[in-house]
Amino acid sequence: MNRYVLLTLFSAVCMASSGIIARYSLLTAAELAFCRLAVGALCLGLFLLASNNWQQLKRRPDRSVLINGVLLSSFIMGFLQAIQTISLANAIMLVYLAPPLTAVVAHFIYGEKLTSLSLLFIALSVLGFAMLQQFQLDLALTPAQLPGFGYALFSLLTYAAYLLMNRKPHPNQSPYQRSFYQLLIGACCVLPFLTGTGFTVATQWPWILLAGIFPGFLAILSALIALQHLPIRVYGTLAYIEPVTVILAGWWLFQEVLVPVQLAGVLLIVSCGVAQVALSRVSPIRTVAASCQPG
Repeated sequence: MNRYVLLTLFSAVCMASSGIIARYSLLTAAELAFCRLAVGALCLGLFLLASNNWQQLKRRPDRSVLINGVLLSSFIMGFLQAIQTISLANAIMLVYLAPPLTAVVAHFIYGEKLTSLSLLFIALSVLGFAMLQQFQLDLALTPAQLPGFGYALFSLLTYAAYLLMNRKPHPNQSPYQRSFYQLLIGACCVLPFLTGTGFTVATQWPWILLAGIFPGFLAILSALIALQHLPIRVYGTLAYIEPVTVILAGWWLFQEVLVPVQLAGVLLIVSCGVAQVALSRVSPIRTVAASCQPG
């Protein structure tokens, strides 16, 4: 399990790098999303070619891979559209309800039982995330903000569906193949939003490559591998390391103020992640011990 926990943390940190890249590159939201997906697919393809595993891409992707590619682009673009009309805090809080939502759904459809302790750790991690946002939620939405709220809700639901569908992939589909085609299909879905844009400035190419390598290729591949082996309640709790990384990066790189409530939120999220991993290790041991009882 340690390997998949580390992959989840690595994926979360790579996902968070998209915010840093956006600030330095000055790419538009659609440009960044396209580079993240298209260049990510290119990097993964080159990696498989260099490692002599390109044959994995010859297998035709099944329907679930195609759907996941659409879902991947949908939750990214839904979030980017949401922040056009509602506050960033509101959009992030809505979208990051996806991990606890998927944990509850997985309890019923995948038999990943939620105990009172695991539910407590999920609830505390959501509280920690709210503390990162300093509880700055504007619940009094105006009519002009309703479309943004709808986009955020759409991003939440597509993100949750993406996590659930990648939890139980077809056994004949390798994570490399699934990642490649999901990135490629996602890029095709974002392509129509690039109308009238142009990002050919020489100084932007390093950031375009970084967007494809880290929040694209490495983040998605690591997430799909980890998600296939970790219960969603564990993966979802650990995924909150992404906003933690964003907050810490803002403090370190951009001299943003880290107030005590945010620092407490960081510590709470990390503690919940550690506790959730420890709890998931204890549960199988108890199950085995119970099955060994006589009679």
